[in-house]
Amino acid sequence: MSKAVLDPQQAAKLRRRKIIISVIVASIGVHFLGAILAGVWIVARYLLPTPATFEVKKEIRIAAEERQHRMNMDQFDALKPKPTFQDKMSTARPTEFSLPDLPAMPLDALASVDPSDIVSDQLDSLSAAAGEGSGSGAGGGKGSAVSFFGISDMATRVVIVIDVSDTMFDRQPGKFTAVKQEAAKLVQGLGINTLFNIVIYEGGSVAMFPEMQPATEANKQKAARWIESVNGGRDKAGMSYKGAYIKMGTGLYEGGGTRTDTALKQALSLQPSTIFLISDGEMSRNMETSREFGFESAKIEERELINLVKDLQKDAEQTARIHVIHFLTQQAKQEEEDVLRSLARRNEGRFKQVKAEDY
Repeated sequence: MSKAVLDPQQAAKLRRRKIIISVIVASIGVHFLGAILAGVWIVARYLLPTPATFEVKKEIRIAAEERQHRMNMDQFDALKPKPTFQDKMSTARPTEFSLPDLPAMPLDALASVDPSDIVSDQLDSLSAAAGEGSGSGAGGGKGSAVSFFGISDMATRVVIVIDVSDTMFDRQPGKFTAVKQEAAKLVQGLGINTLFNIVIYEGGSVAMFPEMQPATEANKQKAARWIESVNGGRDKAGMSYKGAYIKMGTGLYEGGGTRTDTALKQALSLQPSTIFLISDGEMSRNMETSREFGFESAKIEERELINLVKDLQKDAEQTARIHVIHFLTQQAKQEEEDVLRSLARRNEGRFKQVKAEDY
C-alpha cells in the first residue's frame, strides 16, 4: 500500500505544529524542574542549621572634655606650692611703745577640726606633688579623688546613697557587707578639704548628718561606726525607717515603700558635687487603698524619677553628678536597669552593674 503524498503546504504546517508542541512541552518541563529545585532549596534553607555570624558594632563615645579638663586642672593645682605662714611679727626698727597682747581665742567655738588632720592632709598633698602617691585620695583645695565599686571621680562634696530595703539583705544573705566595706573605704580616703554625708533609705530616707561635714578623722571614725550599724532584712523588724533608722540621723518620710525618689531628694538638698547611689533596682511607694485592705505597692516610673531629679538639679547652685551602681541580688530586670542607667546618663554619671554573689 502506498502512502498518501501530502501537499507541501500541509507538510510545512505539520512541522511547525510539532515544533511548537515540542517547545511548549520543553518549557513546561523546564519550569516544573525549576519549581522542584526551588522547593527543595527553600525547605533545605529552613531545615539546615543557620551558620554563626559575628557582627562588630561601632560604639560611638563622646569624650567628657569638660570633666577631663577639670581633673587636669585639679592635678595642676595640686602641684602648686602651699603657702607658708610664720607666727611672728617683725619690725625694721625698735618702737617706743609695746604692742598689746593678742586676745585669747575661744577654741571651743571653732570648728571641730583636729590639727593633726590638717598636717596629715598637707603631707599627703606634698607627697602627691612629688609623685610618691599616698593612696589616701587626699587632694588640694579642689576636693578628693573618690572611688566606689570601681567608679572614680573628683569630688568636693560627696554623698553616698544606700538602698537598705529588705531585698538588699535577704536575697543574698551576708553580701551587703561588701556595700559597707566600699562605703567605709570611700569615706576613709577623703581629704579634709572634702565635705561628705551618707543617706540610707527604704520606706523613708535618713541622712547621717543634718548637713555636709568635713572629712576629719573624728568624722571618718564616726561614719565607719554608723555604716557598720546598718543591718536590715525581714528577720530584723527593728531595722526600719520607723524603727532604728530614724534614730540614726535626720529623716525624710513620704509614705513608705522603697523610696529612691525620697533619698535623692534628701541627698540633692545637701548640695553635693557628686552622688554615689547603690540599689538593687526596686523602687516603689505605698498607696493607701482603704482602711480595710491597708496599702498596696505602686512602682515609681522612670519618667517620674528623672523629672524629679531634673527639677531639683535645675534649682541647685551646683549640678551634681550621679553615679549609679546596680547591686544585683537576683536576675537583672530590664526595666529596673533602664531606670538606673537613665538616671546616671542624664546626670553626667556612670552606671555599673555588680553581682552580689561575686562578693
